[in-house]
Amino acid sequence: MRIEEVARTIEDYAPASSGIAGDELGLLAGDPCAEVTGVVTCWSPTLAVLHRAAEIGANLVIGHEPLTYRVCGRDPEAGLTWYQERHPTAKIPNQKRLGFVAARGLSVYRYHSNWDWAGRFGMVDMLARSLELGDRTGGEKFAPVYTVRPTTVGQLCRLAQGKLETGPLRVVGNPDREVTRVAICQGGFGQMFTFPELPLAGGAEVAFFGEMLDYTIRYCVEIDLAAVELGHYHSEHPGMIGMAEFLRERLPENIPVFCLPTGRAWTIVND
Repeated sequence: MRIEEVARTIEDYAPASSGIAGDELGLLAGDPCAEVTGVVTCWSPTLAVLHRAAEIGANLVIGHEPLTYRVCGRDPEAGLTWYQERHPTAKIPNQKRLGFVAARGLSVYRYHSNWDWAGRFGMVDMLARSLELGDRTGGEKFAPVYTVRPTTVGQLCRLAQGKLETGPLRVVGNPDREVTRVAICQGGFGQMFTFPELPLAGGAEVAFFGEMLDYTIRYCVEIDLAAVELGHYHSEHPGMIGMAEFLRERLPENIPVFCLPTGRAWTIVND
């Protein structure tokens, strides 16, 4: 089976048209016509993940996040550069990743917004399943809302810690607040200052966010929306577990499929 056939299996289920216009989707590096020896799904194709994929004999790596870092410190509309940063080809992590991919004959694909809302196996549905939220009862695509039995924000936090193995989590609002309407705002939506308006408009009393900025946290405080910050990785890793499940159900049994954890890149110091 060729690598491009594996990709087509995913794209038939979650086509690019179901994602956000202009999003980076599909082949990022490698030969789509090569015979697949094994598949790795992951949240981010870090150098460590790429090394592990090669070690276990998988030549296809499918990530949710980009393979390379881009230029970020620019305002294209104003034509301004507020600090000089290296071109993407000169960035050290990019050189290491691309060099390893080429040297080991790996192919790397990215499925991002088309997999966020893919039914049953995608980011949102898998996170809701992991957190035992049941079926969606309200909200909208970008901030679905679920109705649960009366619980507290703190209990939801502890549930997430246990189910997702997150370690310590930041909570916005009173942990003892009783709630029944919970929103999912996975990934990087918490990096958008006023995004909490969406779950609030959908009737949510608390939202599970992925990665949150200080600005977004304070916005939650001022609109009285409680929040639990899961972290970008922990909020989306379940969806890549889902992709591995999806592929195991559809690929020949002789093609091994693995979901590798990207893991947390920091530690917590409590002193």
